[in-house]
Amino acid sequence: MGALALLITAILATLVLYFWARKAQLEKQLLQEREENDRIMSIAEDLKARLSALKDRQKGADIGLDMLDRLFEQYYVYEGTDNLQPKVLKEVRSLVDGLRSDTRLRQNLEKSLNDSRDQVMKRFRAAFPTLKEEDYLIYMFTVAGFSSTTISTLLEKDKPYVYNRLYRLRERLKSSENPDKDFLLAQLER
Repeated sequence: MGALALLITAILATLVLYFWARKAQLEKQLLQEREENDRIMSIAEDLKARLSALKDRQKGADIGLDMLDRLFEQYYVYEGTDNLQPKVLKEVRSLVDGLRSDTRLRQNLEKSLNDSRDQVMKRFRAAFPTLKEEDYLIYMFTVAGFSSTTISTLLEKDKPYVYNRLYRLRERLKSSENPDKDFLLAQLER
Protein backbone atom coordinates (compact mmCIF):
# COMPACT_ATOMS: atom_id res chain seq x y z
CA MET A 1 0.00 0.00 0.00
CA GLY A 2 2.82 2.37 0.92
CA ALA A 3 4.71 1.52 -2.28
CA LEU A 4 1.59 2.21 -4.37
CA ALA A 5 1.11 5.58 -2.66
CA LEU A 6 4.78 6.39 -3.29
CA LEU A 7 4.43 5.39 -6.95
CA ILE A 8 1.32 7.55 -7.41
CA THR A 9 3.06 10.49 -5.68
CA ALA A 10 6.09 10.07 -7.96
CA ILE A 11 3.88 9.99 -11.07
CA LEU A 12 1.96 13.08 -9.93
CA ALA A 13 5.21 14.91 -9.15
CA THR A 14 6.56 14.00 -12.59
CA LEU A 15 3.40 15.25 -14.27
CA VAL A 16 3.49 18.52 -12.31
CA LEU A 17 7.15 19.05 -13.22
CA TYR A 18 6.43 18.23 -16.87
CA PHE A 19 3.56 20.73 -17.09
CA TRP A 20 5.59 23.35 -15.26
CA ALA A 21 8.54 22.89 -17.67
CA ARG A 22 6.20 22.96 -20.67
CA LYS A 23 4.60 26.18 -19.43
CA ALA A 24 8.04 27.77 -18.96
CA GLN A 25 9.05 26.68 -22.46
CA LEU A 26 5.88 28.16 -23.97
CA GLU A 27 6.38 31.42 -22.08
CA LYS A 28 9.97 31.63 -23.35
CA GLN A 29 8.81 30.96 -26.91
CA LEU A 30 6.09 33.62 -26.60
CA LEU A 31 8.64 36.10 -25.27
CA GLN A 32 10.95 35.38 -28.23
CA GLU A 33 8.08 35.88 -30.66
CA ARG A 34 7.18 39.18 -29.01
CA GLU A 35 10.81 40.34 -29.22
CA GLU A 36 10.91 39.39 -32.92
CA ASN A 37 7.62 41.21 -33.54
CA ASP A 38 8.91 44.29 -31.72
CA ARG A 39 12.10 44.21 -33.79
CA ILE A 40 10.12 43.93 -37.01
CA MET A 41 7.79 46.74 -35.96
CA SER A 42 10.82 48.88 -35.15
CA ILE A 43 12.20 48.19 -38.61
CA ALA A 44 8.82 49.07 -40.12
CA GLU A 45 8.77 52.36 -38.27
CA ASP A 46 12.30 53.11 -39.41
CA LEU A 47 11.41 52.15 -42.98
CA LYS A 48 8.33 54.36 -42.84
CA ALA A 49 10.35 57.32 -41.54
CA ARG A 50 13.09 56.88 -44.13
CA LEU A 51 10.66 56.50 -46.98
CA SER A 52 8.78 59.58 -45.82
CA ALA A 53 12.05 61.50 -45.80
CA LEU A 54 12.86 60.18 -49.27
CA LYS A 55 9.39 61.17 -50.46
CA ASP A 56 9.87 64.67 -49.08
CA ARG A 57 13.14 65.00 -50.99
CA GLN A 58 11.69 63.82 -54.22
CA LYS A 59 8.33 64.16 -55.91
CA GLY A 60 6.75 60.91 -57.04
CA ALA A 61 8.84 58.44 -55.06
CA ASP A 62 6.77 55.51 -56.23
CA ILE A 63 8.57 52.89 -54.19
CA GLY A 64 8.13 54.73 -50.91
CA LEU A 65 4.53 55.63 -51.57
CA ASP A 66 3.66 52.06 -52.50
CA MET A 67 5.22 50.70 -49.32
CA LEU A 68 3.56 53.27 -47.11
CA ASP A 69 0.21 52.76 -48.83
CA ARG A 70 0.40 49.02 -48.25
CA LEU A 71 1.23 49.47 -44.57
CA PHE A 72 -1.42 52.08 -43.94
CA GLU A 73 -4.05 50.09 -45.80
CA GLN A 74 -3.41 47.08 -43.56
CA TYR A 75 -3.45 49.32 -40.50
CA TYR A 76 -6.73 50.94 -41.55
CA VAL A 77 -8.48 47.67 -42.35
CA TYR A 78 -7.46 45.91 -39.14
CA GLU A 79 -7.26 48.82 -36.66
CA GLY A 80 -9.07 47.99 -33.44
CA THR A 81 -9.09 44.24 -34.08
CA ASP A 82 -7.01 41.37 -32.76
CA ASN A 83 -5.69 40.87 -36.30
CA LEU A 84 -3.93 44.26 -36.48
CA GLN A 85 -0.46 43.21 -35.36
CA PRO A 86 -0.31 39.93 -37.32
CA LYS A 87 -1.56 41.59 -40.52
CA VAL A 88 0.81 44.55 -40.27
CA LEU A 89 3.68 42.20 -39.39
CA LYS A 90 2.83 40.07 -42.41
CA GLU A 91 2.88 43.17 -44.63
CA VAL A 92 6.19 44.34 -43.14
CA ARG A 93 7.67 40.89 -43.73
CA SER A 94 6.43 41.08 -47.31
CA LEU A 95 8.14 44.47 -47.78
CA VAL A 96 11.37 43.23 -46.20
CA ASP A 97 11.33 40.11 -48.38
CA GLY A 98 10.68 42.31 -51.41
CA LEU A 99 13.68 44.52 -50.71
CA ARG A 100 15.77 41.41 -50.02
CA SER A 101 15.00 39.54 -53.20
CA ASP A 102 12.97 41.55 -55.72
CA THR A 103 15.48 42.98 -58.17
CA ARG A 104 12.80 45.14 -59.78
CA LEU A 105 12.06 46.80 -56.44
CA ARG A 106 15.77 47.40 -55.86
CA GLN A 107 16.14 48.82 -59.36
CA ASN A 108 13.23 51.18 -58.68
CA LEU A 109 14.90 52.36 -55.48
CA GLU A 110 18.18 52.87 -57.34
CA LYS A 111 16.40 54.76 -60.14
CA SER A 112 14.61 56.88 -57.56
CA LEU A 113 17.92 57.78 -55.91
CA ASN A 114 19.50 58.53 -59.29
CA ASP A 115 16.60 60.82 -60.20
CA SER A 116 16.59 62.66 -56.90
CA ARG A 117 20.32 62.76 -56.10
CA ASP A 118 22.16 63.74 -59.27
CA GLN A 119 22.75 60.19 -60.56
CA VAL A 120 24.42 59.10 -57.31
CA MET A 121 24.22 55.35 -57.94
CA LYS A 122 25.37 55.62 -61.56
CA ARG A 123 28.31 57.70 -60.43
CA PHE A 124 29.13 55.27 -57.60
CA ARG A 125 28.96 52.25 -59.89
CA ALA A 126 31.12 54.04 -62.46
CA ALA A 127 33.67 55.03 -59.82
CA PHE A 128 33.90 51.46 -58.45
CA PRO A 129 32.90 48.97 -61.16
CA THR A 130 34.49 45.94 -59.46
CA LEU A 131 32.67 46.01 -56.11
CA LYS A 132 30.43 43.18 -54.98
CA GLU A 133 26.70 43.70 -55.47
CA GLU A 134 26.32 43.64 -51.68
CA ASP A 135 28.57 46.73 -51.42
CA TYR A 136 26.37 48.56 -53.92
CA LEU A 137 23.32 47.59 -51.87
CA ILE A 138 24.88 48.79 -48.62
CA TYR A 139 25.77 52.10 -50.25
CA MET A 140 22.31 52.44 -51.84
CA PHE A 141 20.43 51.63 -48.63
CA THR A 142 22.63 54.03 -46.65
CA VAL A 143 22.13 56.82 -49.18
CA ALA A 144 18.38 56.12 -49.08
CA GLY A 145 18.56 56.79 -45.34
CA PHE A 146 18.00 53.29 -43.97
CA SER A 147 19.45 52.63 -40.54
CA SER A 148 22.12 50.01 -39.94
CA THR A 149 19.46 47.85 -38.25
CA THR A 150 17.30 48.00 -41.36
CA ILE A 151 20.25 47.32 -43.67
CA SER A 152 21.42 44.35 -41.61
CA THR A 153 17.88 42.97 -41.68
CA LEU A 154 17.54 43.45 -45.43
CA LEU A 155 20.91 41.82 -46.11
CA GLU A 156 20.41 39.17 -43.40
CA LYS A 157 23.77 40.09 -41.85
CA ASP A 158 24.81 41.17 -38.37
CA LYS A 159 25.16 44.89 -37.64
CA PRO A 160 28.95 44.69 -37.11
CA TYR A 161 29.25 43.21 -40.59
CA VAL A 162 27.30 46.14 -42.07
CA TYR A 163 29.34 48.66 -40.05
CA ASN A 164 32.56 47.06 -41.26
CA ARG A 165 31.52 47.05 -44.92
CA LEU A 166 30.33 50.65 -44.71
CA TYR A 167 33.61 51.68 -43.06
CA ARG A 168 35.55 49.99 -45.86
CA LEU A 169 33.43 51.76 -48.48
CA ARG A 170 34.08 55.13 -46.84
CA GLU A 171 37.81 54.47 -46.66
CA ARG A 172 37.86 53.35 -50.27
CA LEU A 173 36.05 56.53 -51.28
CA LYS A 174 38.43 58.70 -49.24
CA SER A 175 41.51 57.15 -50.82
CA SER A 176 40.05 57.25 -54.31
CA GLU A 177 41.34 59.56 -57.01
CA ASN A 178 37.85 59.75 -58.55
CA PRO A 179 36.61 63.32 -59.13
CA ASP A 180 33.20 62.36 -57.67
CA LYS A 181 34.62 61.15 -54.36
CA ASP A 182 33.53 64.21 -52.35
CA PHE A 183 30.01 64.03 -53.76
CA LEU A 184 29.78 60.28 -53.10
CA LEU A 185 31.10 60.66 -49.55
CA ALA A 186 28.68 63.51 -48.85
CA GLN A 187 25.77 61.25 -49.84
CA LEU A 188 26.69 58.85 -47.06
CA GLU A 189 26.68 61.62 -44.47
CA ARG A 190 23.09 62.77 -45.08
